[in-house]
Amino acid sequence: MSRTLPVAREAFVAAMKRETTGTELARLVAVLDALIKWSVGRPQTLQFHQEASPAGVIAFECVGSKTVLWSARVTRGDAPKLEIYPPTGRSLTTESRAKVMELINAHTRDSLEEKDRLRIGFGALKNSAALTAVTGMLNDLLESNARPMSVAS
Repeated sequence: MSRTLPVAREAFVAAMKRETTGTELARLVAVLDALIKWSVGRPQTLQFHQEASPAGVIAFECVGSKTVLWSARVTRGDAPKLEIYPPTGRSLTTESRAKVMELINAHTRDSLEEKDRLRIGFGALKNSAALTAVTGMLNDLLESNARPMSVAS
């Protein structure tokens, strides 16, 4: 069964409320809303992943391929996390993955190791510089995904 973005957002926020309260909750919701706004602002390349997911999960996928670019998940006892996926559905090149890891590690206390999933906590993304850097990197991943799909002359 498919779901709508407002319903998924409501479930995500409800899941966050179980783990976080007060002003911190408002800051984390602001991160979620910024990620959604950034994604919705790219209707030619991104769309909400409507397939049923557990409550507390939101994802956006590449238009056409339906490959998830990013997802956000609420986990018990921790702030929500943003996970970044290669938009091609394949692994990133070693160089590209190193750049993504370097960017994430520059904005978080929990450094990623080589085999770790590409995740960053919403706590780190409360910092506007971190959020801007991560959305810029997501944009770069989208652009690199679109290049191979262009028609050769």
